[in-house]
Amino acid sequence: MIKPLEGIRVIDLTKLLPGPFATMIIADLGAEVIKVEHPDPMKDMARVNPPFVIGEKTRVGGLFYQINRNKKSLTLDYTKPEGRDIFLKLIATADVLVDSFKPGTMEHFNLGKDVLESVNENLIYCSVSGYGQDGPRANEPGHDMNYLSLAGLLAMSGKPDAPPQPFPIPFADYVGALYSAIGIIASLMNHECKNGQCVRENQFTRVDASIFESAMSLLPFYNCNPLTGHDDFKKGEDVLSGWHPFYRLYECKDGKYLSLGAIEQKFWDNFLDTVGHPELKQEQFSGIGYVEEALHLKPSKTAEEITMLFEAIFLEKDRDEWLSLLSSHDVCCAPVNDLTQAWTDEHVQARGLLVDVEDPRYGTRRHLGFPVKINQERLSILPAPDPGQDNATIYASLEIDAETLQRLKKKHLI
Repeated sequence: MIKPLEGIRVIDLTKLLPGPFATMIIADLGAEVIKVEHPDPMKDMARVNPPFVIGEKTRVGGLFYQINRNKKSLTLDYTKPEGRDIFLKLIATADVLVDSFKPGTMEHFNLGKDVLESVNENLIYCSVSGYGQDGPRANEPGHDMNYLSLAGLLAMSGKPDAPPQPFPIPFADYVGALYSAIGIIASLMNHECKNGQCVRENQFTRVDASIFESAMSLLPFYNCNPLTGHDDFKKGEDVLSGWHPFYRLYECKDGKYLSLGAIEQKFWDNFLDTVGHPELKQEQFSGIGYVEEALHLKPSKTAEEITMLFEAIFLEKDRDEWLSLLSSHDVCCAPVNDLTQAWTDEHVQARGLLVDVEDPRYGTRRHLGFPVKINQERLSILPAPDPGQDNATIYASLEIDAETLQRLKKKHLI
């Protein structure tokens, strides 16, 4: 199958999570992503940090292995003058450049926008950074938890009467990666592509992707109050907080948990009919002040009373019994799986989301496939490369001869 981004060449200078995840998306969609790495693999923490994928002769960090699939690897120290010259030759052949440096770093390497544009006036140059390329926080260091904290998201986490809790996955990093990929793909839209060959109007495009601002983009639900002149939500007050009877986790008789998502009236009504409490159909939003006020509700029971009732009801049956019963009555519910249960879920299996990839170094390795099917097919996956795995082919395409490569290797430039 022809992948959507075939014919696009991307130069990837990113490390750790947000940048590499963004370029993984682009690579999964068919672009040729060339990961330019320092000749010393220890310079990339993700390559050398556990947990490891282990082969007979080598090992690699598990995160690196997952999010650098479908990419090529070129080793080059472009911070040195001769390496910089080679890098600019490579840039002249590219459609996209992606970095994840602190603002000003590429200028420090004498590889800023003006230099890049002088060798490739058609380049799309995306920078994935914590706070964006300008503003008072632009040069501050940060990680996922910092961005979520500043954005106001962590303040809404945890129990209403308890301190904030960190999220178990780096939401800001992943959302920042997604927006970076969206920005790149949107900028590619003025390419005219036929048979894998792409021509673009002369236009240097700068994509400034802020991880913090990506986290802020997750706030429309919370912002609807202050943006319409009302008070901010209090923690636990909003409908989707997970602390109201209709949208909550419940423990069952066997100690397992399920999630109930009876938000819409029809699902709430179906749930109450199933558990034998139709008298509560007008009590759904008890305790949510802004809903009670807007809809002129006067509940006769508190949210705590309804929750306690449901908690007792769910303890009457095992989880699988509840799931079967509720599903048969068109109620939104699901088991609270651990990771192994999620991977082995029958729906995951039936959809072919898990893809086995043969790797001569590490054997058969399982990946989560690209989550969008195209023409009913999953996009193919190639394993992450070794450092410099594609040096010979790529340097040959730049007309750098073997003698020069040997000299550059002795100088630790490649």
